[in-house]
Amino acid sequence: MQTTVTVRLSEKEARDLLEICELSGRTRSQVVREALRGAVFRARLDALRAVLIPRARQIGWLTEEDIFRDVS
Repeated sequence: MQTTVTVRLSEKEARDLLEICELSGRTRSQVVREALRGAVFRARLDALRAVLIPRARQIGWLTEEDIFRDVS
């Protein structure tokens, strides 16, 4: 199933979108879909970090070296 979404952009945002399309050879839809996938990935990563960082600190993992020491 596909859904059509209407997005209101400022003139500058519209110019920026067109510039990205011209530089990359992708359509507006492709650029917007890729941007959405990136935003979803970052939001999920931020949510995971919000849960895992406090837990890591509780067990004393403050640096990568702490993790490598305990995992190795």
